[in-house]
Amino acid sequence: MAKKSKKPAPARKSPAKKSPTKKPAAKKSAKPGGASRLAPKPVSSGKGATPGEIGAAVVAHLNSGAMSDTPLWDKFWSDAIESIEGSGTGWTGRKAMEAKCAEFMGANEILGCRASGPFVGATGFAVHIEIELKPKGGEVMHMKEVAVYTVKNGKVVREEFMYAGC
Repeated sequence: MAKKSKKPAPARKSPAKKSPTKKPAAKKSAKPGGASRLAPKPVSSGKGATPGEIGAAVVAHLNSGAMSDTPLWDKFWSDAIESIEGSGTGWTGRKAMEAKCAEFMGANEILGCRASGPFVGATGFAVHIEIELKPKGGEVMHMKEVAVYTVKNGKVVREEFMYAGC
C-alpha cells in the first residue's frame, strides 16, 4: 500500500502587535442613513445652579416689576461678566456692566416689562423680553429683545442682547 503524502499545514500568522504609541480609535455611532460620526460627548455648564434654575429666576425677576437687578446679579452673575449689546458694544466686568445699566436707567423711564421663557440649553438660556420705556424728553417706545445668557459653574459669565430689526 502506498503511503499518502501529507500536505504541510499552512503556516500560522502571528497576531499583529499593537504599537504602544498608537491611541485607540474614537468610538463611532451610527448616523441615520448608514453614515457614521464620532460619538457625542456630554456638554454641561458645570457645578452650581443650572441654566434652567437661573433662567427661571431671571424671568420671575423681570416679570415682578422690580426696578433693581442687583439682588439677581449678586446671586447669579460672575464678577468677570461679559455684557454685549446688539449694537456690538461690549463691557467686561461687573462694575462696567453695572455702569452701563445705570446709564440706561438714568436715560429712560421703564413703564413696563414682560419676559417669557427661559429657553434652556446645556450651557445657557435665552429670554424673550418686551419693554415699554420712555426716553427722557422723548416718546414712549416698545422694545423687543432676546437676551442670551451663558452659564458656567452656576454663574452667568456672558450676556448678549439681540434686538428686533437691528
